[in-house]
This record gives sequence, C-alpha cells and structure tokens, in this order.
Amino acid sequence: MANKYKKLILKKALLNNAKIVLPEEDSRVKKAGKELKNMGFDVIEIGSLKKNKNNYLKLAYKKKFTNNWTDKMIKDFIQCPLNLSIFALECNDVDCVVAGAKYKTSDVIRSAVRVIGIKKTTKWISSVFFMLSPDNKNLYTFTDCGVIPEPTSEQLCNIAFEASKIHKLISNEEPKVAFLSFSTKGSANHYKVKKIQDAVKIFSSKHSAISHDGEIQFDAAVNKFISNKKIKHSTLKGEANVFVFPDLDSGNIAYKITQHLAGYQALGPILVGLNKPVNDLSRGCSIDDIVYVSAIAALQT
Repeated sequence: MANKYKKLILKKALLNNAKIVLPEEDSRVKKAGKELKNMGFDVIEIGSLKKNKNNYLKLAYKKKFTNNWTDKMIKDFIQCPLNLSIFALECNDVDCVVAGAKYKTSDVIRSAVRVIGIKKTTKWISSVFFMLSPDNKNLYTFTDCGVIPEPTSEQLCNIAFEASKIHKLISNEEPKVAFLSFSTKGSANHYKVKKIQDAVKIFSSKHSAISHDGEIQFDAAVNKFISNKKIKHSTLKGEANVFVFPDLDSGNIAYKITQHLAGYQALGPILVGLNKPVNDLSRGCSIDDIVYVSAIAALQT
C-alpha cells in the first residue's frame, strides 16, 4: 500500500479527538491548518485562546521561572502566541501544540520546559525524526537529531528508549534499535566507541525486551549481507528501524542527507520527554510536514 504509514498516522490520530493549536502567523501554517480541518481535526485558533489570558496570567505568576520577573515581563511572555498556546495546553484548553515554522527549536523547547515541564519518568527531553521513504513504504526513526548535542551513555539509553516507544506508537511495528558508531562490535578502539558500548550495556540491563544491538555501523544495521559478514550473532540481522546517533552532529547531518539526497520526508523534530505534547518543526518545513507533525502530536495525547 503506497500510503501505508501516512494513512495509519491519520487514522490513529483522528481517534483521539485532540484539540491542536498552531500558534504561528505563516502562510504554510495557515494552509496546513485548513487541510487538517478538512481531514476532521479540531484546530483551535489562537484568537480564541486570548479570551482565557487572565487564567494564564494567574498561572504564570505561580510558575518557578517567573519568581524574579516583573509584571511587565510576565505579561509580555503571555503576549507571545507560542507561550500563550503552551499555557493553554497546561490548562487543558488544548491537547497539543505544534510550532517551529518561524520559532527556533530552542524557543519552543524553552517555553515547553518552563510551562509544561519534563516527565518524572525521564530526566531529559530528546527528539526523533520519522523518515518516510519516497514510496511511503518504509518508515525509520532517527534520534536524537535536534536537542542533546553530546549525549552521555545514560542519555543515549534514555534517547533510545523514548524513540522505541514512539516508533511503536506511530508505526504499530516493534522497534529494532541500532546504537550507531564508526565501529562494529569492537572493530575500533576509541573513547567515543566506549561511550556507545556503555550505552548498550545500560540499555540491555534496563530494556532487554526491546530488540537492539551495538555498537554498530550503519551498513551492518540495515544490510543483511553486511550484517552477516560483520556480526556473528546479530539480534537485528540488518533490519534496524530505530537509529540512535552518537551525537547531534551526526544525527542532524544524517537526517538532512537522507531527506535531500535520498528524497525521504523528514517528520519532526518530534519532542519526547515532556509532560504534554509540544512538537517542533523544521523552519524549512512544507505544508505536508506540518500536517503530519500535527497528526503525530494528536496521536501523542
């Protein structure tokens, strides 16, 4: 089926009846909002949220990050459409927020952390990109390509676990996690390799039920023949679908190469680890990207 994953995402997301807010003034965002409404999604206009501004102001005064702020600083903060929408999310007036067509990733994350906060079950926010093949028949999860510059072994374990959960949620497929490196099973000796090896050990002890392998080179993770040549007893057998990159440099470069040279659609960055769904967009996003990132946000509710 040519539209396998896109149809699945929309079908599952519509069942949640989520209220989505797209707070940015941008022609792509406006067109995406119309498309979402036509599909049956409940898209909330930012103007309707301004009626509840006094409630959000009261809540803002109670937040830790405003402890040393002046009244003007708090009012100016609420005035920003991004922050207003995230306060609406905190107050359950909407179910998810999608922004980033104009706002920087750092702005979206900072506002979300301040207002929504991070889940108690995790210590960090990370991100995933869902990479959808041109024929829409294959979906891969790349992580972390947008948030943590130089993750520790413990952070890599957490990144992999969060990516595994959302991969299954979106695709209905069991995650097969590859901890990527320039080394495969000790073929190179380097402190960067050691970091990946330690991450795999932690992941194996915490999440042994999830299929995973590492440290592993990309070719061995996706090619059965190469996997058989390089690894005697691989659990992945060249069929990885969740790729954990060793750092932000490699992850960000890889997803953009996959997008611009191989023609894959990059859906994200989808933020994981927050108490409620706030998703980011690449500033070069298309209308279709916004539609599906919004659907994924609805699915996360």
